[in-house]
This record gives sequence, structure tokens and C-alpha cells, in this order.
Amino acid sequence: MLTENAFIELAYSLVRIRDLDELLGTMLTRIRNMLDADAGSIFIYDSEADELIFKYTQNDSLDLPFNAFRMPANENSIAGFCAVRNSIINLEDVYNLDPKFPFSFNPSFDKMSGYKTVSMLVFPINDINGRLIGVLQLINKKNYQSALITVENAADVVIPFDQTDETTAHSLSGIVGMALENALLYDSIEQMWAGFIEACMTAIDSRDPVTGGHSQRVTDYTMYTAETMSEDMEVWPDFNLSPEDLRCLKYSCMLHDFGKLVISENVLQKANKLYPGMLEVIEFRFGIAKAMAKLAGKPEEEIEELGSLLNMVRKANVPTVLDDDTSGGLDKCLTYEFKDYDGNTHTLLTKDEYDYLSIKRGSLTNEERSIIQSHANHTFDFLIKIPWTNELKLVPIVAALHHERIDGKGYPFGLAGDQIHMQGRIMAVADIFDALTAADRPYKKAMPVEKACAILKEEAERFALDKKVVDYFVDNALYEVVMRRED
Repeated sequence: MLTENAFIELAYSLVRIRDLDELLGTMLTRIRNMLDADAGSIFIYDSEADELIFKYTQNDSLDLPFNAFRMPANENSIAGFCAVRNSIINLEDVYNLDPKFPFSFNPSFDKMSGYKTVSMLVFPINDINGRLIGVLQLINKKNYQSALITVENAADVVIPFDQTDETTAHSLSGIVGMALENALLYDSIEQMWAGFIEACMTAIDSRDPVTGGHSQRVTDYTMYTAETMSEDMEVWPDFNLSPEDLRCLKYSCMLHDFGKLVISENVLQKANKLYPGMLEVIEFRFGIAKAMAKLAGKPEEEIEELGSLLNMVRKANVPTVLDDDTSGGLDKCLTYEFKDYDGNTHTLLTKDEYDYLSIKRGSLTNEERSIIQSHANHTFDFLIKIPWTNELKLVPIVAALHHERIDGKGYPFGLAGDQIHMQGRIMAVADIFDALTAADRPYKKAMPVEKACAILKEEAERFALDKKVVDYFVDNALYEVVMRRED
């Protein structure tokens, strides 16, 4: 019979474990050792589906792959009978069951594996209110712990579970139930968080369909790189991420563009220098100018020049580097005056249109770029308001770090060098790599990987990115694994 101290120690050990798989493994190992069971299984009860989920199993005599499955919680199976009756079942020999039982033993596992199941002790796991939350099944009590059970020696090695074992199982049920209820609650909270963050990521990407999938790819690139680095003790001896650290990083990646939810869609989705509809207005104005020039009998050269200037406007609207000739053409458009049918004077371009088209590189004005960049501040400001658990408390800061630069010229905090968390430095590389290689942006073609890697190296040489991280990412072609998954 187990001592009171043994029960207290077991309870203390189990209730401290929050990870469900770790708890099930520890629970089954400890209880099997207490009752000298060769094997065991744990079922979780799904009350909504009224099913038992075969969640965990152990066997000292066999090492076989495990696959979870579901089964009805009815009296046709041993575990189901235990669940329905909510009572302990002690079976001396599963191949010679008392006819009073409505269930039969399924020998398929024994036939497939060469194992021999004989004795079995099955007991329900209830929560603090007595509601069923699982079933624990102990298999083959051994007459000495080191024995490995085979078909040939089962009759000599396996003994029945006795009344003392039943009493122990009954006492253990409360401890196991409390620990399992806590772990299931924690697991459900984790699943809720994961689902909420997944929904947030979907909302982020839906705000900017042009870059849809970016958040997931940045997450994939960052996580694979971080996991590889954490395992490479030779190159990264001081970078070791626990499962909690990795979960924190994953959530940070998924939410790294969360602040874009408050950025105007017009700015966020701006593919050209002019906003949608503006070019059509300009073309209409050019049409009037051309018609009025013809009515006024202007030289053909001047009329043709209007066509050339309009082509320059169309060219300037594309977010490429603005050349001097096109810039000069825009200057002419700003000063070229004409009268409309009512005698009102106009220029070919308004001052606002001229300013938009005169953007030297890309599609954004300085003001628009500042608005876009503010998403990192918004990300931090929003996420910091969430009462994160201790394991996830770095999510707000790490999520906001992907635009910081090693030289301190980044945003939103202007951090430099080691002031930037390593996780943020990894995400910065992933963010830029995906922006360069993504094929889902209609205003630019996907850049070849080789060129993107060269740009990453250049950015590292300019102290924008962490050189060691870039070299590790590029030289080991870590991106290839993620890209193959995408395909």
C-alpha cells in the first residue's frame, strides 16, 4: 500500500505540469510503476461528441508507433464500459471474460504486435465535480518489474491486479483528475489563444490582400531559422530556445503586422504613385487640352507633345526609379496651361498630382511612408495592453522589432546592435526576404532567390541586418525548406 507521503509527492509533481502530453506521459509512467503495470493507456473524454479519444499509451515490452483515434463512449468496449458506469473494472484475463460483461476484448493489437494482454485494471478519471474527463487503463501487472512480456512468458510473468491495487487506483483517481483537469483547462486556453492569434493573422492579411500570406511565410521562415539556430550549439552556443520561447516567437511573428489594422487601406494597398482613379482624371484633362489645342489651331508638334507628356505621366506613375527625362516632363505638365470649354484655366497636372508622380523611388510619399512605418508602433501599443502570461510577455516587443536596424537607424524604437532581441533580428531577415521573393504582389515580379540573398548580404554589410544571422540563413539555404512547403 502506498504511503500518504507518496500520494502527496505524486500530487505535487502532477499538478505542476501544464503541458498536456508531458502530464499524460508522467502520469502514466508514475502510476504504472506504482502498480507494476507493464503497459497502460489514457483516454480523454469528449463530452460533446460522447467519445473517448485514445490520447496516450506506454508499453515496457514493445516500442510501437502511436496513433490517436476516437471511439464511442459506450459499453461495447472495456474503456467505454468504464466511462459509462464511471466505475473501476478489474479483469483477471481479458481473453476469458465473465459473460455478465456486455463488451469483448479486441485482440487485434496483440495479433499485430505479438504482445499478450492478460490482466487489466481500468478506472475513470473525474474532475472535482465528479464529471468524467478520461479513462486510465493499466495492462498486465507483473510479478517483478523488470520482466518483458511475450506470448510465451505471459502466463508466468503476468498476475492479476488485486484489491489493494483497486483501492490505490480509487485513491489515485482524485489526484489524476485534478491534475488532468488543470492541464486540459490550460490546453484549452492555449488552443483558444492560438485560434485567436490565427484569426488576427487572417484579419491582418485580409486588410492587404496584395500581401496575403506574408504573415504566415514570415512566421515559417523565422521559426525554422530560430529552431535550427537553437539546435546548432557549435555556431550559436548562447542561443537556446525553450518550447515556451518558441511559442512566444511564433505568436510574435504571426502578429508582427498587427498595427496595419489601423492603417488606411488606400495607403496600405497603394500599388502605384497615384491613387486609383487619379490617372483617369489626368487622362481626361489631357484629352480636353488636346481638343482645345486642335480647336485653337495649335501646331501639330504641340499636339503631339501632349501625347508624349501623357506617356511620361503614365510611366512616372509606375513605382520605379524616376529618371531625369521623365522628371523634366512632369515639370512641363505642371506649368503647361490651357483653357477649357468654359474659359477656365488649368494646368495638365495639379500640384498634388505632380508631387505624387515626382516620388523618386517606390509608390509612397514621405508622409505615406511614415504612416506605413507607424504600424510597428501600433503593433506594440495594441499588444502591450494584452495581459500576456509570463511565458509570452515578450510578444509585444518582439513583434515590433522587425524594422529595427543594427546601426540604430530603424524604427519604432531606434534600437541598435544587441539592444535588439535576437528573435527580432531573425524576424527582420525573414520579413525582408519574403518581401523580396513573394509572388503575390501585382505591382512587382517575384525576385529570384539568388538576387534576394545578395540584397540581404548587402543590407548586412550596411549594418541594417545582423550579419551572422544573414550569413547563416543564406549560406545554409534555410529558406529552401520553407519554400518547398509552400509548393
